[in-house]
Order: sequence, then C-alpha cells, then structure tokens
Amino acid sequence: MMPFPKQSPLSKNCFTVAIRVCFQRATVTLLWPSKMEVEGFARKKIDAERYAAAAACPTCAIMQPVITLVISYHTTCLKLCPSSLNCHSLSRSPLQELVQYKTVGGKMKRCELTMRWPEEITFVASALRRVEAERRAAALACLKLKEMELLDEDNQPLTHAKYHKEEMREAGQRDREPCHLEIPEYLEHSTREYLTQYPVATEMQKLWEEEEERNAITGRPYRPLSTQEAEQLSSDLQEEWERAGPGLGVELPVDSHRERVVSAVESSRVIVVAGETGCGKTTRIPLFLLEGRVRIGEGAECNILVTQPRRISAVSVAHRVAHEMGPALKRSVGYQVRLESRPPEHSGGALLFMTVGVLLRKLQGNASLRGVSHVVVDEVHERDVNTDLLLALLRPALRDNPNLRVVLMSATGDNQRLAQYFGDCPVVSVPGFMHPVRDRYLEEVLREMGRPPPPPEKDDATPDLDLVANVIEHIHRQGEPGAVLCFLPGWQDIKAVQKRLEEKPTFQSGSQMILPLHSSMSVGDQQTVFQRPPEGRRKIVLATNIAETSITIDDIVHVVNAGSQKEQNYDTRTKVSCLDTVWISRSNVTQRRGRAGRCQPGHAYHLFPRQRLESMTTFPVPEILRTPLESLVVQAKIHSPHCKAVDFLSQVLDSPEREAVTDAVRNLQEIGVLDKTEALTPLGERVACLSCDPRLGKVLVLAALFRCVLPLLSVTACLTRDPFHNSMQNRALVSKAKEDLGGSSYSDYLVFSRAVLGWRSVQQERDRETRQDYLNRYTLSGAGLRFINGLTSQFSENLLEAGLVERSADCQRSSSLYNQHSHQDELVKAVLLAGLYPNLIQVKRGAVTKGRFRPNSLSFRTQSGPVLLHRSSVNRCVLSQFPSRWLTFFSAIKSNGNVFIRDSSAAHPLALLLLTDCDITERVNGDRVEVAFPGRSLVRCELSVQTWELLWELRSSIQTMLYRNLHPHSSANYITQDGKLISLLVELLNNTESNTDPQPNGGHSDSEVD
Repeated sequence: MMPFPKQSPLSKNCFTVAIRVCFQRATVTLLWPSKMEVEGFARKKIDAERYAAAAACPTCAIMQPVITLVISYHTTCLKLCPSSLNCHSLSRSPLQELVQYKTVGGKMKRCELTMRWPEEITFVASALRRVEAERRAAALACLKLKEMELLDEDNQPLTHAKYHKEEMREAGQRDREPCHLEIPEYLEHSTREYLTQYPVATEMQKLWEEEEERNAITGRPYRPLSTQEAEQLSSDLQEEWERAGPGLGVELPVDSHRERVVSAVESSRVIVVAGETGCGKTTRIPLFLLEGRVRIGEGAECNILVTQPRRISAVSVAHRVAHEMGPALKRSVGYQVRLESRPPEHSGGALLFMTVGVLLRKLQGNASLRGVSHVVVDEVHERDVNTDLLLALLRPALRDNPNLRVVLMSATGDNQRLAQYFGDCPVVSVPGFMHPVRDRYLEEVLREMGRPPPPPEKDDATPDLDLVANVIEHIHRQGEPGAVLCFLPGWQDIKAVQKRLEEKPTFQSGSQMILPLHSSMSVGDQQTVFQRPPEGRRKIVLATNIAETSITIDDIVHVVNAGSQKEQNYDTRTKVSCLDTVWISRSNVTQRRGRAGRCQPGHAYHLFPRQRLESMTTFPVPEILRTPLESLVVQAKIHSPHCKAVDFLSQVLDSPEREAVTDAVRNLQEIGVLDKTEALTPLGERVACLSCDPRLGKVLVLAALFRCVLPLLSVTACLTRDPFHNSMQNRALVSKAKEDLGGSSYSDYLVFSRAVLGWRSVQQERDRETRQDYLNRYTLSGAGLRFINGLTSQFSENLLEAGLVERSADCQRSSSLYNQHSHQDELVKAVLLAGLYPNLIQVKRGAVTKGRFRPNSLSFRTQSGPVLLHRSSVNRCVLSQFPSRWLTFFSAIKSNGNVFIRDSSAAHPLALLLLTDCDITERVNGDRVEVAFPGRSLVRCELSVQTWELLWELRSSIQTMLYRNLHPHSSANYITQDGKLISLLVELLNNTESNTDPQPNGGHSDSEVD
C-alpha cells in the first residue's frame, strides 16, 4: 500500500476529477416510489441525461447490474499500502453511488467494494476488523485505477487537462496555423490604381531645422538687453524696492543667516544649503538673492528660476512669496507648471517658480540658460529622476554661462555627496525651528485606544486602512483641536479611508471636512487644503507624499503616518515595471512628523512598530535607479546628441545600471526614435517635443500624419489620468460604463476616447443637469476630465512645436484636416498599434488553468511570456467571437507574481503588415506566401503571393509618406496624394477579413490585481 497511502480519498478524488469535473453531470429526480436523485456523467449533456435515466432504472426494477469481478490478491496490495483508510470521507461524497462498500461476516469481516465507473467492477477483501477489510478493498481499487491509467506517475488523479489531450493538441495546432488574409478584389484594384498613379519615391533630401533660443522667464525668443536698457530697468527696480520693500511678515530662522547665504552665493557659483525643516529656506532664500542684486543696482541682470518637485508646491510657494513681497512688487513673481502658467510681467528682476520638468523643457530651447542669473533647486534630497537629470545638465550650463549661479537646497539628504558632485562646493547649514512633536508608534497608539498589542510584524508594507480610519476617529474624538494630515500610499487608499470615515457615526454630524490631496488633482482643487475650516469643524487631509515637503498647511496639529508609499520598480530581467507599496525611509519619517510642528506643537502617530523604524533605510532609493529610462534617454539626446546614453547617464549623481540604459536605448531604437548610432531620428526629434512617454509621443506624431488627432489626444491624456471614478466599491458600475462606451470596438483606448469626446460634446449644453447626468451615467470624474482637457491642449501645443500642425487649435476641431479620419475606429486602432509596437499580445483559444483545460477560454502571451488582462479591461471577458488574434497595449505591470495588462486594443492583421516598421520574412509555397515577423513567432499571416506583392508596395508607399512628412521641406503639394493613400488604408482596414479563431472567454484566470 506504499504507493497509495490514502486509498479511499485517492479513489474518491480520482472519480471527482475524472467524472464530475471532466464530464457534464445530469441529475434525475424520482418522486415515486420514493423520492431519490440519480446522477449521470458524460462528455455531452444529452448523453449524461440518458445515463442518469438508465441509472434510475434498477430502482424501478427495470434493469439489474450483472457484472461482478472479484479480485482476491489483497494481501500483496496491503504490503504496498499499509496506511489507514478514511472511510467517512468517501461515504459523505456525492459520488457515493459510484463507489459502494458492503461489509458482512462474523469474526472474519468480508468487504465488497463495487466501483461502477469506468466499468462495473467489484473488489473483495477480508480482515478481522471492518475498517481493515474496507481499507484493503480500497487498495485493490487503487491498483486497478493505476492499471487503467487513471492515476498519474505520482499516484495522483489525472488533471482535467490530461483527459483532454486530443482537444489540447487540436488547440495547439490551430494556434500554429497562420492567420489567413483575403482582400476583396475591388480593393486590390483600387490599390493598383493608386500605386500606378503615385509610384513609390526612392530618394529624399535630409534637412534639419535650427531652433531659436528662448528666454527662460517669458518663453519668448531671447534678446539680451542693451546696456542702456539694463541700466534703466535696474534703476527702476531699485527705486521700486526702496519705496515698497517687501514685508517679510513672521521672522523665520533663515532670516538671521541672510548675509551668510547671499555672500556664499556671490563668492561661489554653486552652493548647497542644508536647511533643516522649518527654517524658511524655500520662501526666503530666492527673495534674499533677488533683493541683494536689486539693492546694488543689478536687478536687470537678475532672473531667478526656482524648481519645486511638484505642481502644488511651485504654485503655493509662488503665492506665498508674492504675498510677502507686497502688492507693488508681486508682479515680479510668477510660476509655471504643467497646464498652468503665470510668468512675471517682465524679464529682469524676476522670480519664476516651476516644476523640474518645466525647467528641463526650457533647457531644450536655451541649453546654457542665457539671461538667467540663478537656478535654485529646492528639495534636491528627493532624488526624483528629473532632478538627477537637471543636476547633470546644470554642470555644462555653468561652464557655458559664466553669469549663472546654482543653489541646491536640501533638508535631509546626503549633502556632502551633492557638494562633491559640484567640485566640493561650499555647504551652508541653516538651523530650523520646530515646535515640539510627540511621537507615538503602533504599540502606544493601540494602548491609547484600548486595543491589544499588535501581532508579530510582517514585512508587508500595505497599510491597514481600517486601523488608519480608527486612529483618525480616535483623534477626532479625544485629540486636541487642530487639523489632521494622514499620509497614505496612493489614490485608492485615500478614497478607501475617506469612505470608511464617512460611514462612521462619529462623522455623520458634519463636524469635520475630509479633503483628499493627490498629484493628479487640479491645482485649484489642491489649493483647498490650505483653507482653514469654519469654527468648530476639524479639517482632515488625506494625502500621498505630495504633502511631505515644500508645502506648509499651517493648521496641522496631528500627523497620521501609515509608513508606506507607492514606488515604481523596473525589473531589468522581466522588462516589466512593478508598482509596489514599500516602507518609507527614516528621512521620510522625519519629514512627515515635521508637518505637525511647523506652526504649533503637534502629535505624530506612526502606524508601525518602533522596531520597524530601525530597519528602514536612511534615505529613499533614487528614482533613476528603479524606473524605466526611455524618457530620460530622449532628454539626454536632446541636450547631448553626440554622447552615448550610457556615457551621459554615467555622469549623474547616481548612475543607473548599464543594462537598464541599454534596455531603454534598444526600446527607443525599436520604435524608431533612435537610429543604430543612438542619434535622434526625424521621428525622434518630433517625439522629443511631446511631454509624454516616447511611445505615446510616437502615437501622437502618427495621429497627426494619418489625420486622426483628436481621439488619440484623448487616449494619451487618459493614460496619464484615468477619467473614471474607479474604486473598490463601484468597480461593477465602471465595468458596465466601459462596456457601453466600448460597444464592439474591443478597445480600452476607444473607451477613453469616447468618454472624453462625449463629455466635450455635452459641455456645449447649457443645462447643467444634462452634463451631470453624463458623468453619472458613465461613472466619470468631472475633475479628472477637466485635467485631461488641459493635457489635450498641452499636447496640441506640443504638436505645433514639433511642426506637425499649423495651429494648435486645429487639433481639437473635428472639421480640420488633422481630424479628417478621426471617426474611423479601425484607423485609430491601427495608428495606436503602429505607435505602441512591439507591445503586442497574442490571443489563443484554449487554456489550461489550474490543471483544467478550458477549450473556450482565451490565453494571452507577449514575446516575454504569458500575461493576464486586468479585470478593468473591456477585453477581459469577451462574450462573442474575438475579432483578432492580437492585441496591442501600452504598459504591463507585475503584481502577485503575474504580469497584468491594464488596457489593450484589438490589432488588425493588415495594420500589422502595413504600419509596423520592422523586418518581415517570407516563405513561398506555390501561389501562397506565409509572412512573419522574425524573432516574433507571435505574428504569422498567409495570403496569396499576388496580394502580398501589392501590400508590400503599399507598405513602402506608407513609409515614404511618413518619411516625407517628418522632414521639414515637406510641401503642401502632397496633401492630395497623402489623402488618397490614407483613404485607401481606411477602406482596406474596414473591409478586409481574416480568420479569427479566438472564441468566447470563459474566465481564463482567477488571479486579480487592483
């Protein structure tokens, strides 16, 4: 019995898998002569019903079982299988009619075990005890099942898949068959006519255009002031400051170090200011530098750029500094962030606050920052990827612009490393001031709330949202007056805690205001957190690490620190990014607790054990070491076109892994942004003008050339900000809304486009109720859509800068030439495919899930391996025949060991053959040809040789059109020719059929990701 240590459960499991799981089950219920139920099993439903009826016949004395086979060599079997038998397990089985025990006898018990499947056999065994006799009989049954190959080599029941080897073989054969393409005869004729009228061009001249240097303050073309103009402006500024000098308001610690800081900046071109939290460095130091220059009559040459890590801090600090300067001088202060710009009234004596990304864009048009006297980089310790790139670019700017000075301001970072990076520049320390803050760690928090001590700590950084809500409620009930600031990892956590709080009886009275704070919110919505609540109400701010630095919410008394944050990590092995919830560093803890002591004594509630603090890293991992580098490499190529990406990025403060840089370069070469020498291609130069991911930039460039800009502007913006009100609670509503918007498009991207364009349409309605009804019907976020609308305007301006449109407004007018084909869904999906390729998914019908073969389920595979579609995708549960063997996608993310695709779109096989810029192999067999993408077994198509020759020529015509339009000498003479080519492509996409094997999706996986 050694091979079968658990005989009865084993035989039971074998029957369960082989019959109940693998076959259809039918149940016949008899009401006479007594009530009973009889089951039948078969591969087909009708046969299962017949077998169930036949099985009921013996009860009615119509039939009798006739086969009995007695096997008596149980003694040998028991030597192999000595362990005990769990009879009760089998006796309670719903399959007990298939396996029946009958034990009789006096001193010697005799057991007959009758097995009615796969054929009726009886096994007989004897023993002194009934249990032992049954155990021996079950061992004989197990041996017989093994002989019949119903147990595998490990003596376990066969999996469902092994019962369907033939079907699996057929599914594999079907997947290996190439996709068959047939083009209607009239379209082949139209294609020949076009190619005859417009033969493929073979040569074109390569031209390059020079860009004009831009003023970093105003954004207009740079023109230095004449000596007379500079003297006059300096005199005017000096007079204004003497008359209405800034009233700095409350005194801050940095004020007493004013002369030391200004003197250090004037004597050294780069300094590091190590300012402790609360010292006032962010608002005061730029003001000191400007005033110092104005007072000595050099105000005209003083233009100060101040970077902040986030939009909210750039705007709020600019407002604060303008307020301190007073009504007469505040016109010298401005800000510029994504989607919003309020620059100073003039260049000269100006302070401009901005995000780091905005300054990087300015460096593209003015690499040496001519006309700028100071660059102040605040919160440099955060070490985001843009800041690291900026530091690398400031070194050559200092070399080329002798009038430039750089001030690096840090609170908790490694300041000596910063100083060494800039040639051992001086470090000026400025002490801060903080009111006392009482720290409570998890043990004390729970004790204060009357709860038991925490269980042994796990390494998982995911916050306990119920605990977070309960702690906030505890503070609201028993804590001293004052606002609460709660740090959470992400938007879903913020919304979940907000919902938990709003459901608590304590919060039904309206004695509090709950305000979310997230980087995706509009600047106006973000500013509400700075407003003081009415008397008697408590403000509760739920924020990510956006509230950790630079901004001061001056009525915060209580800080609740969940101790974690969202962090993107790029895996160079799998080439996939993981968005993980990770523990923060000790410097983050310091920053967060400091928010409670800025303006009055406070309290910090750390929702992790004190022991966890000791195991945290000292500083966060720089972003450049853990994110994909494609956008960074494009930026590097703009500023240092002749320098290899690896060499350029080796100069940053923390160099990324060589493999990560190589991956980024290879990806950019694959999509045509870089050539083999790593130089920006004409396409790459246009993509570099677009402030989005390079792949999405390529999509927008192609959208302009194929005249379908508007829907793809919306798609690109939605991949930056989700337009839907997504949450755990309304997931079903969002799925239904997406299904309604998507229709039969099989595209998450068209869902985005239709949602945004529908919203733009109802905005024309005067009836506010109609507009709100639209948002409610499709579970859309009004604030999110307004943000998306701003992004589409920005991307339209980018297309103008790239020389792809004549006016930015044309991009959003449906009647313009650039939107001639915006209503053609197949073309829009084809352009997406061309831009996102090689991000391609192969769709297969027939999947093995947890050992079970599901013939109608769809499985998905990329070149890197199997993937799962996210539950939010409209393609997740397709209920009709899938229209294509392929999907295109923007990004993949890894979670719980699986790779998930959040959004995808059906890919037309003709679009793959005509619009992807890659090599294609051919294999001719008579009058048919099989074409495939080398190294990518995902794509194989079969068509007639004659049709393929025609398509190959058309493919060359399309590539020629793109090449011509990406060069600045392109003439309007080609408008008609290009229009005919695009119209022909639309006809082909709309009317060409292919065999599409993938069938309904029966739920291919139980794994999920939020």
